[in-house]
Amino acid sequence: MKKRPNRWLVFSSLAFQMGILFYGAVRLGSYLDPVNAEKKYYTMASCFLALVVSLVLIIKQSKKL
Repeated sequence: MKKRPNRWLVFSSLAFQMGILFYGAVRLGSYLDPVNAEKKYYTMASCFLALVVSLVLIIKQSKKL
C-alpha cells in the first residue's frame, strides 16, 4: 500500500507556494505599472492571475489527498 503524505505538510507547503506566487505577481505588476503610464492595472491583473493559479494549485493538491 502506498504511503499517503501528511495533510499538514501538503497544505503548509501550499501556503509557501502562494506567498511566493503573490510576491512575484506584485513585483511583476509594480515593475510593469511605470512602463505604461496611462493605465496602471498591471499589479491588479497579475494578482488576480496569481489568485487563479493558486486556486488551481489548491484544487490539484487536494485531489491527491
